[in-house]
Amino acid sequence: MKNKNRTPTHRHSAIQRQLLMDGMVSVEALAQNLRVSVATIRRDLTQLEKNGIVLRTHGGATIPEQRGADKAFAMREQIDAESKRSIARVTLELIEADQTLFMNDGTTMMALAHELVASEMALTVVTNGVNIATALSENPNIVTYLAGGLVRHRTLGTTGDFAEQMLSTINADIALIATEGFSIDDGMMHSYEVDAKIARIMDARATQTIVLTTARKLRQRDRILGVAASRVDIMVTDCQDPDIIEPIRNSGTLVFVAEDENSDNDATQLLPL
Repeated sequence: MKNKNRTPTHRHSAIQRQLLMDGMVSVEALAQNLRVSVATIRRDLTQLEKNGIVLRTHGGATIPEQRGADKAFAMREQIDAESKRSIARVTLELIEADQTLFMNDGTTMMALAHELVASEMALTVVTNGVNIATALSENPNIVTYLAGGLVRHRTLGTTGDFAEQMLSTINADIALIATEGFSIDDGMMHSYEVDAKIARIMDARATQTIVLTTARKLRQRDRILGVAASRVDIMVTDCQDPDIIEPIRNSGTLVFVAEDENSDNDATQLLPL
């Protein structure tokens, strides 16, 4: 019978499987297991490295540090990281035990998830963020529902009919929504229509809607309109520019400005007129 390992495709698949199981491999072990020469394995590893699949080491190979969605998410987490943590700490103060929460996906929501995990509150959380649901599962007091659907590679959020149908069957006390942009005229804005639709469903099924946004997002205009500004009950932001905050306050939205953790106060409450 023909040895399948004589073809590069089969060898490459076998090498990747071994890396997934062990994290690293040696040239000699691969050559022995696949019954090919050391020179053949070296050529395979060289090709896999060119394709970005492996990282060559002395005498073998390993998996690159982070790839795909994990790397993209990790990189986005570093943008305005302290601001997101400050926003999360203030938002935690607006949540009461035994409430049911919606949380959409994103790095600001992940910061909030860490705060919820560290809290002692019993909560029910419904999210379309795969990594957010995983983080929340660390706290046994939090009952977590993950909206099933298509998992998006970059955001690690689920979308599509399955996710939307599930969200539409749940009544929540608070919809916590992070956004890619916000203005009085356009309300919440998102890069993709599916994100805007998820936000609209969460808003419609919740008693109260809270938008979490960094100062950077309040200066951004994005493609797709989501939830209208008039639907937002509370905003939590780190923006302290009165030219931006005052119009939002005057529109009737309660605004909490998260301050630096070294400040004496956790937040400044800006009440509507």
